[in-house]
Amino acid sequence: MKKLTEHYQQLLGVSALWKVDNVDLSVSGLKIEVRLKFVGSDVVCPECGDCATLYNHDPEQRWRHLDTMQFETILIARIPRSKCEKCGVKTISVPWAAPYSRFTLMFEDFELALFS
Repeated sequence: MKKLTEHYQQLLGVSALWKVDNVDLSVSGLKIEVRLKFVGSDVVCPECGDCATLYNHDPEQRWRHLDTMQFETILIARIPRSKCEKCGVKTISVPWAAPYSRFTLMFEDFELALFS
């Protein structure tokens, strides 16, 4: 399974602040779930951009990603929250999705290309 996590780490191209923690492949269900874990120590406030302390993590969230071959691919992560002196506690931005979206940026770009 280690090779599979390394494979998805490279495919997703996430920053060094994130690592692929686990990949669950369901051949019969035609589904791949990729769990990402925040491994950074510093966070940036999404409002003002200042360095902030890591406060805690939001509950687990899921994003629909592009298919891997014929397998539906889902990214799963608990997003860190920053504690900024100016702005208070805020959920940080993730590099693979827009705020409040349940789709990755790559999935959204693909869908837009299909219908434009």
